[in-house]
Amino acid sequence: MADKNLMELARNTALIAQKAGARDARVFLSRSRNVTLEWRDGKLDRIRESTSQGLSIDLYVEGRYSSNSTSDLRTEAINDYVKTAVATTKYLAVDEHRKLPDPSRYKGMTKDDLERSDPMVSNIKPEERLAQASQLEEAVRAGDTAKKIVSATSWVSDTSSTTVGFATNGFEATEAGTSFSRGVEASVRDTKDRKPSGVDYGSTRFLADLPKIKSLGEGALKRAMDQLGSKQVKTDVYQVIMENRVVPTFVRHLLSPLSGSSIQQKRSFLEDKIDKEVGSKLLTINSDPHLKRGLASTAWDGEGMSTTRRPIFDKGVLKTFFLDTYYASKLGVDPTTSSKSNLIWQPGNQSVKEMIKGMTRGIYITSFLGGNSNSTTGDFSLGIKGHLVENGKIVHPVSEMNMAGNHLKFWGNLAEVGNDPWMHSSNRSPSLMFKDVQCSGA
Repeated sequence: MADKNLMELARNTALIAQKAGARDARVFLSRSRNVTLEWRDGKLDRIRESTSQGLSIDLYVEGRYSSNSTSDLRTEAINDYVKTAVATTKYLAVDEHRKLPDPSRYKGMTKDDLERSDPMVSNIKPEERLAQASQLEEAVRAGDTAKKIVSATSWVSDTSSTTVGFATNGFEATEAGTSFSRGVEASVRDTKDRKPSGVDYGSTRFLADLPKIKSLGEGALKRAMDQLGSKQVKTDVYQVIMENRVVPTFVRHLLSPLSGSSIQQKRSFLEDKIDKEVGSKLLTINSDPHLKRGLASTAWDGEGMSTTRRPIFDKGVLKTFFLDTYYASKLGVDPTTSSKSNLIWQPGNQSVKEMIKGMTRGIYITSFLGGNSNSTTGDFSLGIKGHLVENGKIVHPVSEMNMAGNHLKFWGNLAEVGNDPWMHSSNRSPSLMFKDVQCSGA
């Protein structure tokens, strides 16, 4: 179904809703295709190819609201579905805060090419995916220590998608995108039947931007071998460095309390912190939806509002919440945007190796393993593994340990920001060093 046909279907669906009694409607239609190939221990393990399409419609009926979705895009099916949805919405409670964004928020949409879509996606042949997956395993088994490998699994994946949006008060837009990923995981033999594993991977908008197969194989094996002989170290207060690729796992616990629902429902430890210092002056993060080839780049957000670059933290000061139209109305303020986009950090001057050399006694975290973070209080406790560092040198791997604290104090202890942003995520985080961190182990 061509983009033009998708948009025509979106318009017609909104018109059906209005004829059935809806005051307003917002429709999103999407279609996508994904191919994922997995290779395990010398042979093809799995191929998954899926093509999906779907329609979601938000209905505003006599002061009431409902959100509905279906994958059946036949004309007669949509007609019946929307009419039934409008009728059932009339039984819901009135909510004066449910409304479409002000039409002015649709204006000023960037016309720049955000380079979201790589035409090469249509040229990939099945035998090329198969060859790459096989080569990834060959790369991980090519090292001198490959005899320690118990098992190796690789994958190659590509996705293409198109989304159109239409609202009865003036929103109309189309956006296409692609994404590619490849990676490999190796598990190795350790003592006492332990089998630590290492993963290396990359995710990009454009096929040419993926990491080289050789580097991924070498990286996965090294990360597995680096965990051999891991053990706990004693409970104490340490310096801590988070590797760039694991920072997003931790930072989501800082950002989730910025959502409109958390703020309005008073479930956020950052509720009253706008324009107040909540971290060290090294904490500067901007949300940039217009970053070329960014994995979260978009001209419009989940409500159709035009996107813009906005600061989240500026030298430790909180600058924004993520407020959609509904929660902004309940709070009596203007909406910002419904969600974050690409996160761009103000980088420092040191590489992670240089930061490690500067550590007296600390832990270099390379993975988070479960745990919890309380969005209301800011308290957190997360499982960690990585390496003990003493006098600037890695001593041995550590595992089965926890890192605990409170976000408001923890981010105040941010002591160094690396110069190595992780490029394979919408959160382009560098490695981070913190002082005075409570880590529990033996």
